[in-house]
This record gives sequence, C-alpha cells and structure tokens, in this order.
Amino acid sequence: MKYTFVTAICWSLLSSLPLMAQLQPTVELDEIIGSAIANNFNIKIAKNNIEVASNTATIGAAGWLPTADIGANYTYSNNNSTTKFSGSIPDQDVTGAESQNYGANVNLRYTLFDGLKPLYTLKKSQMDVRLMNTQYKQSIENTIYSVLQAYYNLAALQEDYRITAEKMALTQIQLRRIEKQREYGQGSEVERLNLQTSYNTDSTQLLRILLGKKQAVRQLNKAIGAEDLDENTQVVVDTELDLNLNYESILDAAQQNNLALLKANQTIEKAKIDYQLISTELYPKLNTTISYGYSGSQNDAGIVASNSSLGLTVNLGLTYTIYSGGQLRPARQNAQLSIKNAELNLDFAQYDLEQTIKDAWVTYENNMALIPIEQGNVAISKKSFDRTATAYELGQVSYLSYQQAEFNYLQAQRQVITARYNAKLAEWELRRISGQLIK
Repeated sequence: MKYTFVTAICWSLLSSLPLMAQLQPTVELDEIIGSAIANNFNIKIAKNNIEVASNTATIGAAGWLPTADIGANYTYSNNNSTTKFSGSIPDQDVTGAESQNYGANVNLRYTLFDGLKPLYTLKKSQMDVRLMNTQYKQSIENTIYSVLQAYYNLAALQEDYRITAEKMALTQIQLRRIEKQREYGQGSEVERLNLQTSYNTDSTQLLRILLGKKQAVRQLNKAIGAEDLDENTQVVVDTELDLNLNYESILDAAQQNNLALLKANQTIEKAKIDYQLISTELYPKLNTTISYGYSGSQNDAGIVASNSSLGLTVNLGLTYTIYSGGQLRPARQNAQLSIKNAELNLDFAQYDLEQTIKDAWVTYENNMALIPIEQGNVAISKKSFDRTATAYELGQVSYLSYQQAEFNYLQAQRQVITARYNAKLAEWELRRISGQLIK
C-alpha cells in the first residue's frame, strides 16, 4: 500500500481516534451559553447603555429640582475723579480716587412652570431605559442564537468526521485485503486502484472536515466573545425535541413577548413623548430666583464714602415666546411624522413576525416529518450494506456495488443527523421568535 503525505496524516489521525475521543475536552450547551452571556461584547455594551440611560432618568436630570449656587464679587478701581454737584454742594476733584465694590450671595433658582417640560423629559428618559433594557435582551437573544447555530454546526461536523472516519476504516480494511490477495496473484488491480482512490478521497475529506471543525470552533469563540474553546473541543448535543409545540401557542406568545414587536411599541411611545416635549414650547415660562446676600462699596470720590447691605431678594420672571424664528412649527410637524413612521414600523414588525413564524414553523414541521423517514432509510440502507458487504467478501458482487451500498448507508446517516439538527434549530428559532429563548 502506497501512502501519500495526506494519507499518512489521516492514517495517523484515524489510528488515534479512540485516544483522541478520551483526551479532547467536551463542553455542554448550557456552559457555553453562560460564558457567552458573561463575555459577549455586544451584551456588555448593551448593559452599559442601560446604566447610561438610568443615570439620566432622574427628577434632577429632568429639571424637577431647583438649582442653587454661591457667588462672590470684588471690583477695585483707581481713577482721577471730577464731580460737579448742583446746588450749594461744592465740586469735587480727586486725583487717584480709589473705589471698591464687593459682595457675596446665595441663589436659589427654580422654574415654576414651563409647559410641564420636566414631566415629559422624565417620561422620555424612563422610556429610554425601557428601550435599552429591550435592546439588552435582544443582544442576549441574538448571542444565544448565534451560539446555537455555531454549536450545532460544530456538532454536525463532529458527526460527519465520525462517519467519514468509519468509512475510511472500512476502506482501509478492504484495501489491505485486496493487497494481500495481490501478493498471492489474486484479486483485481482495477479493484485495488478503486479502493486506493476511495481511500485517498476519504483522507482528503477527513482533512477538510478537520479544517471545518477548527473554523466552527473559531465561530463559536466569536459568539462567546472569548477564546474559551480550543480547536479540539467536542460538544455534547441533546437533540430531544419538544413535541408539545403548536403554531397557535407560538403565535400568541410572539404577539406578547417578541422583542422586536416590544421595541416597536416602545418607539411609538417615545415618539409621542417627543411630540409632547416639543409642544411645551407653546406655553409661557415662569421662573423665580431667591437670593440672600451681602454687598458693599467704598469710594474716595462722591458724597457716599461707603455703603453695605444684607438681605433677601425674590425675583419672578415670566416669558412667553411669541415668535420662535420659524423653528417650532416644523419641529412639531417632524415629531408627528416620527409618530407615523413608528406606527408603520410596528405594522411592518407585526407582518414580518407573522411571516417569520410561518417560515420557521414550515421548516420545523418538514424536518420533524423527515426524521422518521430518514431513520427508516438508515435501517434499510444498513441492512442493504451488510448484505452487500457479505456478498462482496464472497466475490459475488463488484466493488462498485459495494461502494454504492456503503455510500447509501453513510449518506442516510448524514441525512438523519441533518434532519434532527435542523429540527432542533427550528425549534430554537420558534422559541426565539416567540420571546421564550430567554426567561
């Protein structure tokens, strides 16, 4: 038997399969999902966004509370001063006249009324918090589903690797048998060449699957957001299906819990609050300032040499914008259009949700129907392969017949695995759409 470089590598891998199965680390789905939720960058960003929005959703940030400040001032001047008085007071001419003015005060400022602007500002900030929470849940949901897709892709490649390795082992046995026969002048050279070709093809396919597994592990690490898994990681897959799912319950749950639908409704609420917030500019504004302070002055020139005061000052101010420079009207019109767009987005989200559920349900039902059919095909093709293999050993059928029976059996195994994995992924998709992927 002649070995190529690729064949030698694959034979080394094949001969060490039992040991590799024992040494390779295994992980379960719950463990990986937990790591993804803890490490995924999009989830971390979404969580920080909640904190940012929460910091703004306070009565202080909304303008409900008064502001207080402390002020102080001091002014010094040195001037030549000439002062002329009326009446009998003599004129005054002072060179280098100094003057000082100083003061300190505590101010309390509060807007008594400005069209309930603080109320709508607070409502908008609270709505932002709700939107950020929804986006946070969407990030978790999307991350979990990305993990599921990568996880089942890796699992499918594992199964493909096992099936291909088994085929390669069978081909190797047959190749050794025919080469032994050739040593004694028996057997067909054409059959040996066919077996050698098949063995080389299996070797190449095995390497392709190994490369695919490495890529799948990288995709899984990307979904997690950390290099938690090495390229030899084996995943443990549970393909047990929930047979209690039905279309009506999925549709009802989606109408209540689907995050895209929830976000569309929240966007409408926020757009309405924005309109109310802009409309507050139509109302007058009543402001008050309460000050308590001390002020004093000293002058070398003038009748009053010094002066001081200490006390309370209350100021009320009323302003009303009679013309905003043409800004308010288009702002309100745009806010109304934003409400209409948000409502249209909700209509689209509802339509898209219904279509997505229909597509996912059809995929789920088709794969559920395929599973027993493919399982039956496995049983039939296995029986056919066993009989053909026995006949081939006895020289009653050609290698091509044996190869076809082997191909049918292996392909049937692949198809039943694909049907089960696709059905399970469709089940997860239905749970995601209906808002049941995360609790």
